[in-house]
Amino acid sequence: MKPTHTLQAEQISAGYDEKIILNEINVSIPHGKINVIIGANACGKSTLLKTMARLLKPADGMVSLDGKSVATFSPKQFARVIGMLPQSPTVPEGITVADLVGRGRYPHQSLLGTWSKKDYAAVAEAMEMMNITELANRSIDELSGGQRQRVWIAMALAQQTDILFLDEPTTFLDITYQVEILDLLTDLNKKHGTTIVMVLHDINLTARYADYIFALRKGQLIAEGAPTDVITSEAVKEIYGLDCTVIPDPVSHTPLVVPRGRYHVKA
Repeated sequence: MKPTHTLQAEQISAGYDEKIILNEINVSIPHGKINVIIGANACGKSTLLKTMARLLKPADGMVSLDGKSVATFSPKQFARVIGMLPQSPTVPEGITVADLVGRGRYPHQSLLGTWSKKDYAAVAEAMEMMNITELANRSIDELSGGQRQRVWIAMALAQQTDILFLDEPTTFLDITYQVEILDLLTDLNKKHGTTIVMVLHDINLTARYADYIFALRKGQLIAEGAPTDVITSEAVKEIYGLDCTVIPDPVSHTPLVVPRGRYHVKA
């Protein structure tokens, strides 16, 4: 069982250059859950994720891990607890699948960078979980979008962190790959107890896979809780400005958002 870590954002404001995107946000990440951040474009979803993952320094407030400011951890100490898969990771030219996944072991290696049996085992397990073992010697350049995304997630899994951040892991993937990726992340959560925090655009997939949702609007946290508490027609209107009907999903029995477009509403 993974250790219990507390990760909190306390009154954080953050942005880029002189522009503040987040305004005095308070967030406490539920341990061992699949947590999803939702909201309209440019509301601050990725900014919140990056700030909590220490990729962006807050203009005000503090992000704490186990009661200590994340700024007090060394890069390796932090990377042993928290992994981050950004929205558009840069692929090193010509690198193989196995080599890229292996980079996830960096936080656990000595100054000499020597590999242990545990390193090899972690990489093998990560590739097996993402169903990419047979791709080990292939160049990343040869892979499809869905295959590449599985490789990047495998690299994050090889890092063996207790908390994993993912910024829009299903973007640009067709629906088959989206469901596959989210199923694999659910497997990770259920098998290893990994706390997952991710940004998703699809509100119905969010309702299906999330244990806990954080909803943002214009840099403010306006709702949080279980999908049944957050995804209501009134809340969706406030979050996205979308008129909709929310019904039970016939497959998962979670909330299902049905948009009410101007051309599809009978008088």
